[in-house]
Amino acid sequence: MYKLKSVSKLTLILISVVLLFSSCGITDPIVVKVKEKYSIDLPWGSMPSKNLNSAASLEYSLPGTDYFIYVIDESKEAFKKTLVDNKITEQFSNNLEGYTSLALLNIKNKLKEAKVSEIKDIKINNLNAKKAEMKGKINGVDLYYSITSIQGKDSYYQIISWRKDKSDFERKEAMDNAIFTFKEL
Repeated sequence: MYKLKSVSKLTLILISVVLLFSSCGITDPIVVKVKEKYSIDLPWGSMPSKNLNSAASLEYSLPGTDYFIYVIDESKEAFKKTLVDNKITEQFSNNLEGYTSLALLNIKNKLKEAKVSEIKDIKINNLNAKKAEMKGKINGVDLYYSITSIQGKDSYYQIISWRKDKSDFERKEAMDNAIFTFKEL
């Protein structure tokens, strides 16, 4: 009987700790602000990462999972200059559609057996955006990408997330929906 009381007390303590953390918002998303340009909400537990993309202004991963996300922000003038300097103004228009097409091509060129979904027009906090998904392989590993391009006031943004194609983890939906929390500041 003594052991039963000890187990019951331990169970009550554990339940109390879980409830305390839940009520304190410990599982609330992390709001990340970057350069006073934009913010995005990432699931609790997300950690800054490095070396995902050298042009990224935000790089995060979710430890213990195969999920990564980065954001690139680029002025509209810089994008225009990229098109002109690389003499690709005929292939890519100087607008959100051209920006999205170039972003998709850059990722597609890194993958083997790449398959791109239909590009969908969406709105993210009243900003025009385009979203596509891509599957492919790198070093024999199946990967799933979500690529979103957003047109801001003076900038374009790319939100790129990826994970192993077959991976399934508890917060997958929250990570996939992070793009819809994007706000230009």
